[in-house]
Amino acid sequence: MAQVIITGAIKMIGKTQDVSDKFRKRELVITEPSGQRPQHIPVEFTQDRCGLLDGYNPGEEVSVTCYVNGREWTGRDGVTKYFLSLSGNRIERAGGAPATGGSYQAAPPPSASDMPPIGGDDDDLPF
Repeated sequence: MAQVIITGAIKMIGKTQDVSDKFRKRELVITEPSGQRPQHIPVEFTQDRCGLLDGYNPGEEVSVTCYVNGREWTGRDGVTKYFLSLSGNRIERAGGAPATGGSYQAAPPPSASDMPPIGGDDDDLPF
């Protein structure tokens, strides 16, 4: 799983959503200013990582460490589609020192138990 760091201003912090008894998520949108147009990048924090967004507000400059996740899904029509998501692992104010006292230690990527169940016979949603 690839890891990336996105730096920009917080555009929006969503409320924690309880998707099921065992899965919850919270969305963060970062406005990344490089290039000709600003990019609004959604990052999803799951499970215990939802609380990492507490104390942050829209407009703050942050750096977010996330994992790039890819998923394949085949619909009932037999067409296969591919989806990309960013799973937030860490957030800190831009220019802030890492929580580990100056050296960066990556947390393990989210486990399969952190992700919602995918598909079922009557599920026609790709995610």
